Amino acid sequence: MKCIVLAATVMVVASPALAQMNTTGEPTRGDQSVFIMGGVMGAGHELEMLNPFTAEYEDAIVLGGGYQYFFYEPFDGVRVGAEVGAVARIGETTTGEAWAGIVTKHDGVVVGDTIRLSPSVTFGGSVVTGTMGVEAQRAEGDGLPGEVLFYLSPEISVSHVDNPNTEAFWRLHHRSGAWNSFGGGGSANATMIGVRTSF
Repeated sequence: MKCIVLAATVMVVASPALAQMNTTGEPTRGDQSVFIMGGVMGAGHELEMLNPFTAEYEDAIVLGGGYQYFFYEPFDGVRVGAEVGAVARIGETTTGEAWAGIVTKHDGVVVGDTIRLSPSVTFGGSVVTGTMGVEAQRAEGDGLPGEVLFYLSPEISVSHVDNPNTEAFWRLHHRSGAWNSFGGGGSANATMIGVRTSF
């Protein structure tokens, strides 16, 4: 985790010179991106996990990454695209997770003329090779399988205004049956930090 934080800090602060420019000389944001991320699985429900500093955690880490492609801009500064990703969930047992969904991202706000904060949210479906930890307990309590569930991931990213194509981010990695509406039981959460590069 410390390595990811350090890498994210270096990339955001030290790489404005790598920015792509449009015809007016302003930095442009690429339509495609790849990211890596890592985090810790949470013991609480999604609302409790929104504050990563007060959340309770399991003894399990999550490592992986993904790809995004933005193909639509319905409003100025708002982009819509697709996201796919996969992670390994490593604890008392190790399971794999893959997800795909629609991502909506806002260009965000500039703080102090140099840092841009951009919110986004991804919604779709998630599949795991097996449930684990608190997730398995919740699925058993619901009496429903938890291998295929909804995926929801709110995120906040930070970038240098001169290089919007390199970002560090925090996201809540959430999967659940959405009150059993998807036919699955249980839920799982992880707080994640990562680094993204766009092109």
